[in-house]
Amino acid sequence: MKPVASFALLSLTLSLTLSLHASVASADTNLIEKVCARSHNKNSCVEIFESNPDSKQADLKQLGIIALTLASSKAAETSQHIKTLLLNKTLDPVVDQALSDCSDQYLDAVQQLGDASSELLEDGTKDVRASVKAGIAAAQSCENGFKESSGSEILVSRNAMFRQLCNNVLVINKLLEEK
Repeated sequence: MKPVASFALLSLTLSLTLSLHASVASADTNLIEKVCARSHNKNSCVEIFESNPDSKQADLKQLGIIALTLASSKAAETSQHIKTLLLNKTLDPVVDQALSDCSDQYLDAVQQLGDASSELLEDGTKDVRASVKAGIAAAQSCENGFKESSGSEILVSRNAMFRQLCNNVLVINKLLEEK
């Protein structure tokens, strides 16, 4: 093959590859936009997924696994934070009890989200929904435990972020159910 023809063929191949890659990248951005458009907080949802490099190339199921991993990590991080707070021996007894209950509830949430990951891999979307909702209920129960104490603000932002991450999972799961 002549060098000019080889160069033309190489250029055409490269051009097609780049345009295909651009359309795939555009489709991936569109998937995040599609998911987050159905989220309770679109901007936060987009920010969460765009901060994770694996999200950009993920299909819907992979995005669900990423969302579950993020939610589970937040639950584990919150559980660890609660354990640290419980080391403070000067806590009000009501706050101490609420934190102790939260510790158990977040451990349950971590377990529920672990179950949801397995269920999502097995295409059990109904089970995923139930497990994630149980995780959300655990966080809500944790927050409710502070209603009668002066420590109600201790975990509010962590609980809110955890719920957002779980809601992202539920949105993706709903889209998977609709397929």
